[in-house]
Formats: sequence, C-alpha cells, structure tokens
Amino acid sequence: MDTFDVSEGRILPGSGLAEFIVGYRAVVWRPFKGEAVDAIVYSVNPHGFFAQAGPLRLFVSAHLMPEEIKYDANATPPQFTNNADMVIEPGTQVRVKIIGTRTEVGEMWAIGSIHGDFLGCLQA
Repeated sequence: MDTFDVSEGRILPGSGLAEFIVGYRAVVWRPFKGEAVDAIVYSVNPHGFFAQAGPLRLFVSAHLMPEEIKYDANATPPQFTNNADMVIEPGTQVRVKIIGTRTEVGEMWAIGSIHGDFLGCLQA
C-alpha cells in the first residue's frame, strides 16, 4: 500500500477526534476460475495437498492430479510422486489452475487442479 495524499486534520467538535482524508494506492487481487497461479505447498495428506499463493489458500484433490501421481505415505515427509521427476511435499513450488473460489471476510479459498499442460511442480 502506498499513501500519496493526506489532508490536514480536522478536529471533530465535542469528541476531540481528528478526521483526515487519505488517498492511497493498494494492490488488489481477486483470483478467478481458470487462472493459473504459482503457490507453495504447506500440507500434504492422502486426499490431496494444501498450498498458499499470497493471501489465497488452495486445495488440490488427488482426483485433480494426473493419474501417474500417487500418494506415498512411507516417504518422509509424506508426498505425492510419480516416482520419476515430480515430488510434491511441503515447501514445493507448484503451478495450479483454479477450478473454483470461495471468499469470506478476511480470507480466500480455492480448489485447484494440476491436471494439464504446464501445471504441477515448478523446477528451480
């Protein structure tokens, strides 16, 4: 957020409160269905994984992953892997396509998919 104009204050009669007019610029982001976002995985379980993309929390179900990616509970930490070059565990950067969103006061949630071209793990 960037403040660019603050008026001179005005004391409100009878209360002692001050009133200011402030002009500001803020970056506002509203994710939409079909958008691809880069996120960081923070939790993995047999049903899918949770990731964070800025203020947006995402859940990617195991049903919305390519068939060759399977959950490996014996790995430490537990992960989704295709036993080749893709490993999804906490800390992994992923590219996710948003399937649906839900917004509540103070937080945003989305359901995502990594089934598609250019989606999934991002190589460093």
